[in-house]
Amino acid sequence: TITAPLDVIKIKLQLQESGTKYQGILQTMRIITKEEGPLALWKGNIPAATMYIIYGGVQFSSYSYYNTKLSQFEESYQIGVKPGLHSFILGSLAGGTSTFVSYPFDLLRTRFVQHSNGFLTVRDTVRDICKAEGARGLYKGLNTALVSVSVYSGLLFWTYESSRLFINGLDLQPRVLDFVEPLCGSFAGFTAKALVFPLDLIRKRLQVNVHKNRNFIVSGWHIVKKEGVKGLYKGFLASVLKTAPTTGISIWSYEYALRCMEGGVDRF
Repeated sequence: TITAPLDVIKIKLQLQESGTKYQGILQTMRIITKEEGPLALWKGNIPAATMYIIYGGVQFSSYSYYNTKLSQFEESYQIGVKPGLHSFILGSLAGGTSTFVSYPFDLLRTRFVQHSNGFLTVRDTVRDICKAEGARGLYKGLNTALVSVSVYSGLLFWTYESSRLFINGLDLQPRVLDFVEPLCGSFAGFTAKALVFPLDLIRKRLQVNVHKNRNFIVSGWHIVKKEGVKGLYKGFLASVLKTAPTTGISIWSYEYALRCMEGGVDRF
């Protein structure tokens, strides 16, 4: 909720096909506040919060589930998978699963932010989408989302695992590790987001019918042709300012909770 305005700003920048109305974080914030009121910075917060709760719960639980199954598979067939690749596979599977489950709430958030005249309700928006586009309308852009989030999640866990193994090899003090591990998560979040952000932008355009009847490849080519390569990175700074710290904290909290449950933590 605290960082919700960054999401709203990011989406506003992503959906702007042409023109210079929205040009940066602070300038976009001023325009939204002036034209729609301060509360508009929290548009779509209810579906967004619901999405993050569902996504986070499914992501980490499915990661543990897939980890068990993949480890059993590797042991049964005596396959040696490197830790980095192991993490990439698990992250991709977990990201795809959580995206599929929580996707309608992601679409609702985008529609809320796009709507500049007044505030919408979840009930009315779902009804309007189903009436105009059918139930499938709640999953518009899902294919792009599955690709982008699966790759993002795979890269996230692979980068985190690789950087964490490197840090652990330095033989640092336990209290130093408690500080460094969240930084590994933040670095992983930034790296993964930088590589897949164009797909996230394309997904947002598809969610609001900016590119009607186009797949993500054609949509991406259209953006590059009309707006240049930099058009694929509109809203990137706002996204990173939110993603990097929250990802670091989320992964570290998950790891810390696991160590607590396993009795492997003797420090706070």
